[in-house]
Amino acid sequence: MAEFALGMGSNIGNRIENLMEGVRFLMSRARMGRFRLSAVYRTEPVEDVEGEDFYNCVLAGQYYGTADELMGKCREAEILLGSMVTKSNAPRTLDLDLLFFDDETRNDPELTLPHPGIGRRRFVLEPLSDVWHRQVPGMGATPDQLLEDCGDEGKVSLVFQMPVQGCFWEVAH
Repeated sequence: MAEFALGMGSNIGNRIENLMEGVRFLMSRARMGRFRLSAVYRTEPVEDVEGEDFYNCVLAGQYYGTADELMGKCREAEILLGSMVTKSNAPRTLDLDLLFFDDETRNDPELTLPHPGIGRRRFVLEPLSDVWHRQVPGMGATPDQLLEDCGDEGKVSLVFQMPVQGCFWEVAH
C-alpha cells in the first residue's frame, strides 16, 4: 500500500460534477484505500491554458498498486470525462496530476515524481495543505512550509468546504 496525492482540476462544463465524477471513477476502478478530499478552490488558468476559472482540489489516500497503474486509471478518468490526451493549452473537463506516490522519485517522459510543479503552484499547495500535514515526499517540507516560500501570487478562493473524510463536498442543486 502506498500513500499518494492527486491534484485535480476542471475548467469547462459543470466543474464540481466533473471533479466528483473523477473521484467516483477512481474509487470504483482503482484499488484505493482510505481517502481524503480537500476543499474546492477557484483559480484562474495559468500557463496560457484556455477556458474558465479552474476548480481545483486534492485527493489523497492509499493505493494498492504501482504509480504507473494509478496514472493509467487517471488517464482513463480524464478521457472518459472528455479531456484530450495531449492537453497543451486546451481547457480541461478533468485534469489529474499525480503529485507524489509514497517516497518514489523518478523523472521519466511519462511521469515525474514528485510532481515538479508542487512547490511553485498555490492552486496545488492550498488544497494539499488541507489533506497532507507531513513533509511532502521528495520536497523536504510540509505544504504549509512550501506555501510560505511559494512565489505564486495567483488568487485562490474557497468554493466548497473540505468534506468529512470519505465523503464528497456538499453541493446544493
